[in-house]
Amino acid sequence: MSSELSHGLLLLEQGRLEEAESCFVGFLGKEPENDYVHSRLAICRMQQQGRKNDALSSIDEAISLQPDEDYYHGIRSLILSSLHRSKEALDSADLAISMNPSSAFNFGAKASALCELHRWAEAEENCRTALAIDPYDSNASHILTNVLRFQGKKDENQAAVDIQLSENPESAYAHNNAGWAALQRSDHRKAEEHFKEALRLDSSMDTARTGLIESFKARSWFYRIYLSYCFFMQRFTGRAQWGIILGSYIAYRILLVPLRQVGQWAEFTLIGLWLTFILWIWLAPGIGNFLICLDRSARYALRKSELWHGLWIGFSLLLGIPLVAVGMLKPSIELTPLGAMLLASTIPATMTFGNESRKGRMVFGGVLASSLMRFSAGEANKVSDDLFVGMIIIAALSTWLGNVPALRRDDSG
Repeated sequence: MSSELSHGLLLLEQGRLEEAESCFVGFLGKEPENDYVHSRLAICRMQQQGRKNDALSSIDEAISLQPDEDYYHGIRSLILSSLHRSKEALDSADLAISMNPSSAFNFGAKASALCELHRWAEAEENCRTALAIDPYDSNASHILTNVLRFQGKKDENQAAVDIQLSENPESAYAHNNAGWAALQRSDHRKAEEHFKEALRLDSSMDTARTGLIESFKARSWFYRIYLSYCFFMQRFTGRAQWGIILGSYIAYRILLVPLRQVGQWAEFTLIGLWLTFILWIWLAPGIGNFLICLDRSARYALRKSELWHGLWIGFSLLLGIPLVAVGMLKPSIELTPLGAMLLASTIPATMTFGNESRKGRMVFGGVLASSLMRFSAGEANKVSDDLFVGMIIIAALSTWLGNVPALRRDDSG
């Protein structure tokens, strides 16, 4: 093995990805048909932000040079999973398993693909198969811990977490898993401890940073209820989640009919409860960020986009609600349209700031900008009624569009 290649492998192991990539590229300049180095380059690029498509090209090159190497197909499956191409990822994993059914790595790759599809029970089965082959497979152990939590199997999840912590108390992944387990049990203080320890061990672990922020938000009972809703919904596949959403809307529409016979107060009560539920789902994260903004120490954990998200939601609600109230009490003072605009803007705003999808940021950011431009042009008083209705429609459409995965997840490749 050349010194350049061995140095690159050492750098990859240390997580110095850009330097490792430079070594691998340099080596391939001399030996362009070395399938092993192409596979190492793929692993290196897969772990870098925005380089997953490059990683896919690298592993495809390795496979073209050595198509019978099952490990390469397993790597390809993991890369496709990270690109949200879950069905292709599942095919690659199945191909790898058919080539080598005694590889724990291949079953772990299949579990990752199944996680993308929210097929938690099948993912658990494949993790257990991987661990039966290799009880020390850390990747399968990590995935298993998560899929147990996703299925709401709290006791089994806690047992898996305890094993991970006892076997490797200095593992950032173990503390990260322990943090999420504690958060699902509504123990935000213990979750905060574990996430801080995970970040001490690995400051670049984004899931631990996200978990720490969630634990800060969970100091509020209001946000803990929202988290319980999220943990409940994550048990289901994407289709099932859409079924629950559509089913609840249909039930709401059906209930409106008999309530209209009871009286207008009953109808308005149900409408108010429905709107409160919808707004609560979408605005709880922003309100949580706003509460963190008020905490002198916790606010430093927020990214700039999360900080802006919290400030926008917080001030829009604090200003919008009083403006609408004053406008309704004193119709001569035309404040209702401005207040309605501020309140309705919170929906597209919550899907603009911190949105992982560039496409989503463009769509919802455009909606947000267009409403602000209309007010800045001084048209608020002229078209107050139309504006009021228009903003309500925009907010409603934004909630439906917000359920489209392509507009919410990372599409940087």
